[in-house]
Amino acid sequence: MLKKLRVLFAIIFFGIITLLFLDFSGTLHTWFGWMAKVQFLPAVLALNVGFIAAVVLLTLLLGRVYCSAICPLGVFQDIAARIGKTGKKLPYTFSPAKSMLRYIVLAVFTVAAIFGVSAIVVLLDPYGAYGRIAHSLLLPVWQWGNNILAMFAERAESYAFHSTDVWMKSILTLVVAVSTFAVVAYLAWRNGRTYCNTICPVGTVLGFLSKYSFFKIRIDEQKCNKCRICERHCKASCIESKEHKVDYSRCVSCMNCIDKCNRDAVGYSFAYPTFRRHAELVSTSPGNEGIAGQAP
Repeated sequence: MLKKLRVLFAIIFFGIITLLFLDFSGTLHTWFGWMAKVQFLPAVLALNVGFIAAVVLLTLLLGRVYCSAICPLGVFQDIAARIGKTGKKLPYTFSPAKSMLRYIVLAVFTVAAIFGVSAIVVLLDPYGAYGRIAHSLLLPVWQWGNNILAMFAERAESYAFHSTDVWMKSILTLVVAVSTFAVVAYLAWRNGRTYCNTICPVGTVLGFLSKYSFFKIRIDEQKCNKCRICERHCKASCIESKEHKVDYSRCVSCMNCIDKCNRDAVGYSFAYPTFRRHAELVSTSPGNEGIAGQAP
């Protein structure tokens, strides 16, 4: 159920945000423009305290669900990863965190933002990166398709569609967009959320916060038989099943591990013992058996 909810939200956000980038009429922005405003880095650069606080609180409560369901570049990686693991029964494996690289990229990004080096800021912004891909690679195709429909509609004496000028981006912008698409797609195709957990500054910041999140993925050592199914389906490569450990700074709360475990050994529950014990007491009290579920 948790994975299905995550996938549903991811599809909704990814689909609408993509359409926002393709909407040359501006109609969708009237209704769904707020989806662009909740993107973390644009909110930080715009000093939008309300949206920044909302993302921070969401991460401290549930972990990196922002990266898993709200960020369009994150969902794009999931699509590329799904294509990459086609035919592979167990596509992933645990890999140590590349913390030094993550913090170096974050430091470079921070310095660039402070001193106004916009080229670096724009290049590393995950929302901006997906925007370049959509604008440079998808928008011209979308506009051409619209013009073809407009042509047929005009012949049928209908004005449901209107022709629009198709503008191609500069060679430099196109090269950057194609390069971004190729790098992010290749990394995701090879090993899931590599870009998120090594390069993306937003992923690094939210990863630090998610280590203290209220709810976390937890492995029940009593039920786990170390079959590594959860580890081999973790697209963040952050589960070390032999040690029953999860690197919460890299976990994007995709819930794949819960969905694949056939021993109910992996759950999503309170991270802190006091709250967890309270939940267990409530669930085992008369008339409330099973309320807390099987999560450890």
